[in-house]
Amino acid sequence: MGCAEANDKNLPILLCFFEPNNETQKQYCLKLKDNFHHHQSIRYEIKGSTDNPFAVKLKIKNNTYDIQTEFNDSEEEMNRVLNEMYKKLDEI
Repeated sequence: MGCAEANDKNLPILLCFFEPNNETQKQYCLKLKDNFHHHQSIRYEIKGSTDNPFAVKLKIKNNTYDIQTEFNDSEEEMNRVLNEMYKKLDEI
């Protein structure tokens, strides 16, 4: 295992769960990833899940923060979500 792989495992993770076959939620998750611009690097996990309802979470070390639990794909909500993630990342 190289150094880059070891460092990647320590990166914060954006977790975005969408309901299976819900293309609107999936596209929102992808748009959220594409609009993420912060000096801190993160990893992304975007997946359809029957076990989890729609959710956007940010995992930093051993802490997982619920960022968005109700689906709302408005620009205002996306900006709120991005700003909340940036704030959490600025704290580390």
